[in-house]
Amino acid sequence: MYVMSFVQLNLEKTCVYENETLSMSQTCSIEDEKHHGFGEQCGVVTGTEIKITKHTAQTNLLIDFNLSCSHWFFQEFGLTIFTIAAIVAVPIMSMLADKYGRKPIIVFSAILAFLANLAASFSPNYAVFLCLRAIVGASSDTYLSVGSVATCEYISEKARAWITVVYNVAWSLGMVWTLLVTLMTTDWRWRYFIVVFPGIYAFLLWCFLPESPHWLIVKNRTEKLKKYIETANRINKKTPDFSECQQSSYHEEKHESFKALLGSKKLIWILFANGFIEMVISLVYFAISFLCAELGGDHVQAFLFSSIVEIPAGLSVLPLMIFMGRKTLVIWCLVFQTLALIAVTVFLHSYEMNLAMMLVAKIMATIIYSVHPIWANEQFPTSVRSLCFSLMNVPQSLGIIMSPYLKHIAMSPNWLPYVVIALFSFISATLAFMLNETKNTKLPTDVESLTNPTEAADLAAYCSNTSSSTVSSISKNNTKSSKKTASNENVTKSLGTVTFTSE
Repeated sequence: MYVMSFVQLNLEKTCVYENETLSMSQTCSIEDEKHHGFGEQCGVVTGTEIKITKHTAQTNLLIDFNLSCSHWFFQEFGLTIFTIAAIVAVPIMSMLADKYGRKPIIVFSAILAFLANLAASFSPNYAVFLCLRAIVGASSDTYLSVGSVATCEYISEKARAWITVVYNVAWSLGMVWTLLVTLMTTDWRWRYFIVVFPGIYAFLLWCFLPESPHWLIVKNRTEKLKKYIETANRINKKTPDFSECQQSSYHEEKHESFKALLGSKKLIWILFANGFIEMVISLVYFAISFLCAELGGDHVQAFLFSSIVEIPAGLSVLPLMIFMGRKTLVIWCLVFQTLALIAVTVFLHSYEMNLAMMLVAKIMATIIYSVHPIWANEQFPTSVRSLCFSLMNVPQSLGIIMSPYLKHIAMSPNWLPYVVIALFSFISATLAFMLNETKNTKLPTDVESLTNPTEAADLAAYCSNTSSSTVSSISKNNTKSSKKTASNENVTKSLGTVTFTSE
């Protein structure tokens, strides 16, 4: 995503007529009223010529595809279509993930994104480039959204805060990698080609990525669930204690549709509030990231600072989540983000202070961006979690769509856009205050469980009663039974628990 900032940097253009420089609009229309070609295109009027400094067709996509005089909306469409495609594709792919599993959707979309990115670097024209960017956007946001849901389901509530550490370090390293690639070469096609090459890891996912245990529970895939537990026990060298979940009640899980979602006012409210928060933090986070490359001064240095600050921000998330929980942390970060955005308006004419306040706002946005998806996923029921997360992705995508255009908006006074975004940030803090904390609570199993949270006990599906065998004993019996005659596991539901019985 960030590579677009470096393959199409803003162009410095001048209109020259007989060694005289004429004033010219962003779309190359002559604005000098004294000239006979007023209002016409520079370069078309006889004797006029457009001169572009610092960039050539080899170094800038805009020149290569003859977009140097296009409207800024069209110039930024490479990122816009990326996000529009994501809005369309992610809800559909997320429903498929609920039906067919998280793993196949994640693997397919990751491989498709990698191949489309490679092909984009060889695009013969802008139309082909945009088509490939749409495929990249649809597939990339699919594996990010479904992967976020799956990761939340892989890891227990107590260890879930560690997700943020890994995610933030990896994301920050990706930004630094983008910056390093821009220093390796000035050719925009090589930049695009090299920066996506680490995506080759996608081909390894099928071998090493497990299916979500929560999805296996919902679908009653007991054999795969047993293998998952056995593998986890072998790797962790531990046998889990199921005594706690044996005492829990189990609400039978089921796959629910969009209709069930619409039937719950509480779930609609949760979805709206979290969606608005996602839109605001996406707008702030990406707008600052893109602005750093165009802020003035040394754009490489500014983008480097923007990348590096994410590492301490990401590392701080773990202790902060443990100490403060999800809700309190998100609220305070939104408040500080609001104050930082207001401070930006005070230092608009100071590059150093302006950048510093933007980086403070980005640190807050980074923390929220790390914590909020976990918090939101823990609020959504398992039966519609992928669907809810994909719907929340729509306003998030709108925030991303708006972010690159912020640098082009000319408003009077010039501080007004920052005040508007600061207001949105404050509204988000208010909405977050009205949502429930999810720390040390079980994941809701279905839409009905939102009205009775004590019934939400996904892990109860692992439990067995006094006549049931433990996972470790099943493993031993399976090892001894080479002729497949010793046991026949049947899934039985008794008093809301899934049991493994031998006949």
